[in-house]
Amino acid sequence: MLLALLTLTPCLAQPTAEELSDVWARNFSTLGHHAKHTVLLDATDFKRVAEGKIAKRRLIQEGPDRAIGVGWTPHSRDSVWIAIIDEVHNTMVNSLYEQRLGNSEDGAKRLYQRLDLPWPFHDRQWVISISNNTALADATNNDLWERYWRLDAPIDSEPADPDALWIPTLDGAWIAVPIDGGTLLVYQARTTIGGAIPDELVTRWAMSTLDEMLMNVFSRAAEIPHHYDRQHERIVGGDGKVINLN
Repeated sequence: MLLALLTLTPCLAQPTAEELSDVWARNFSTLGHHAKHTVLLDATDFKRVAEGKIAKRRLIQEGPDRAIGVGWTPHSRDSVWIAIIDEVHNTMVNSLYEQRLGNSEDGAKRLYQRLDLPWPFHDRQWVISISNNTALADATNNDLWERYWRLDAPIDSEPADPDALWIPTLDGAWIAVPIDGGTLLVYQARTTIGGAIPDELVTRWAMSTLDEMLMNVFSRAAEIPHHYDRQHERIVGGDGKVINLN
């Protein structure tokens, strides 16, 4: 399997910290006006990404803190985007179960998700609405794609778990930027899960999963050119247009 992934990985040079920083700085003002959530990155983050690592940052704000992860992959933004959205075929975190609710329209969808927690804690569950921020793509000449989510109303039928608790706070986003033939990917989210589990513990857990989540997307992106064939359900990009790889 590893050999297959290596064979599928494009041979592109890792962008420098300066290249990454320049692209981000060029779009930062527009991000502030059109992105759903503020993302603050600095030279330390870009240096780590340029070294082939996942940069992680904790943004302190009112309410729960925001966990931010950043990485670069040589795979195209289209492949990375499909890897993110094609959740029904791939679970990004081992302890997370999810199921789509209804049909997707214009790239938007509703998902039921449940997080399995160790005893003696109750599992947590939630419903989220996910959308593409086409206004950001338009404002940046299609440089930045953002896919964001927010908490939606609970459901009272399957797949809801009667023993799991519904969480009170959840929002976040992916931002994907094409750089040097590959993709800079930013993930950020904040969550509170209620009950006896403090927000601080939840934020630490979220920070600890950032590496796994982004590397999972990057590995999945290697498979997308073969997986996303003509029989696959069409997926809409961050610009609102259908992605066609072949």
